[in-house]
Amino acid sequence: SGTMDNLLSINNSSISKTITNKTGSPINLTTPGATIDFSDSISIPFSLSQINTRIDSISLLGGDLRISAAVTNLSGTITYRFPGLRQNGSAISIIRPLTNPDFLLSLSASTIAPYHDMSGSNLLKCEISVHLQTPSGPINDGSTLFSLNENLSNLNYNIVYGDFSGIKLDLPVFSISTGIFSNFGNGHFDFEDPKLKLFFSNSIGVPVALSFSSFDAADQFGNHLNLTGRGIPVSACPDTIKYPLLNEQGKNIADSIIIDKSNSNIRDILAMSPMSLNITSSAEVVHRPGKKTAFISHSSQYSVIARVELPLWGSGEFNTIPDTMSFDYLRTSLSPPDEIERLIVRLNITNSFPVTVSPQVYLLDQNKIIIDSLFTGNEKIKGASDNNNDGKADPLVEEPIDIDLPRQKIEHLYNTHFLVTRGKLMTTDYPAGYVKFYNTYFLDYNVGLIAQLKINIAN
Repeated sequence: SGTMDNLLSINNSSISKTITNKTGSPINLTTPGATIDFSDSISIPFSLSQINTRIDSISLLGGDLRISAAVTNLSGTITYRFPGLRQNGSAISIIRPLTNPDFLLSLSASTIAPYHDMSGSNLLKCEISVHLQTPSGPINDGSTLFSLNENLSNLNYNIVYGDFSGIKLDLPVFSISTGIFSNFGNGHFDFEDPKLKLFFSNSIGVPVALSFSSFDAADQFGNHLNLTGRGIPVSACPDTIKYPLLNEQGKNIADSIIIDKSNSNIRDILAMSPMSLNITSSAEVVHRPGKKTAFISHSSQYSVIARVELPLWGSGEFNTIPDTMSFDYLRTSLSPPDEIERLIVRLNITNSFPVTVSPQVYLLDQNKIIIDSLFTGNEKIKGASDNNNDGKADPLVEEPIDIDLPRQKIEHLYNTHFLVTRGKLMTTDYPAGYVKFYNTYFLDYNVGLIAQLKINIAN
């Protein structure tokens, strides 16, 4: 996202001019009541910092106009009139004595409507009227009467109207985290109809062409695959984002780009179980045929929200990422193994996936080396189902599973410091059948112990 007052600004500008005697004869007013009137003009160019383009008008929040003049041997007044600079609807006109010709004017709540020369430069014209009176001179013909310096600075715009073609918006690189894949480990998943949607909100009154120079996916192993297809805007064929018209100032206009299997290789992208989608993009204001006016306000904003659409239809066979828990209950809570006659591990499993699960619990020693497992690999946990017709599977709490441990596993359990839970998931009728997956689905294990101990009543 971005705001235009951080992206678009107006340059400070200044210009100087020397006013000379062009009367054809010396100016030397010594007779009481003698006067001479003449006029001239000076135009100060100004432009946007980002690009030199046509400006039709600028509504200003603030800024300064300063004129200074070096005047000697002259008496009378000088009038500065700015036909393209208005406050309260009227062109600004300022009269100053030649003995003190300088002024500083605040441009708060002003409007500049520049004119344009043959080269297309934006110019603010200052019409100068000079009334000389006794005593003035002597100033020879062709000699300098005085010099002027005109300066525009600190211009803060409210709205700029004009042609902004070619302005580039600096879009940062951004990454979309695909949370659903963080729940899965090894395996393969085919999504039947995935969609990546980019949602735009634009209150900039100009057409912006968006393109991606890089759009790739990265999996947990560092592998990358580019998202390609006719649905991906590129520099040669960008996507123009909708924008507010002149009569829609202040409105946010929504637009979107939908990337699916019909216009991209998104199914291949998601089949690699990406951890993130990484996007490098650019945006540029596009040219509109004819002399058409657009607008940019200081508060104009653009924003982009990217989302992988869930639920996703698909089928697959894969493992959930292992979850590790500390385990030292046997050593801290129960007797040594030779005093244990029988030991049962009770597992309470909750499955919210609408798929069959092959559960497994691994026993790890203090060095996190696997020393045994609890399940044979043939056990199956039923999948969850949608009980309230909201389109999502409701968590299924399985009946408790009791595993009666043989003596060797009791010994291994006594040396266990960590338990690692894992579940292998397979969609029904894989690979033909499809199910919906949400990133809120989970597989939950609760592990408990039931022990039968030898008790020496003599002691």
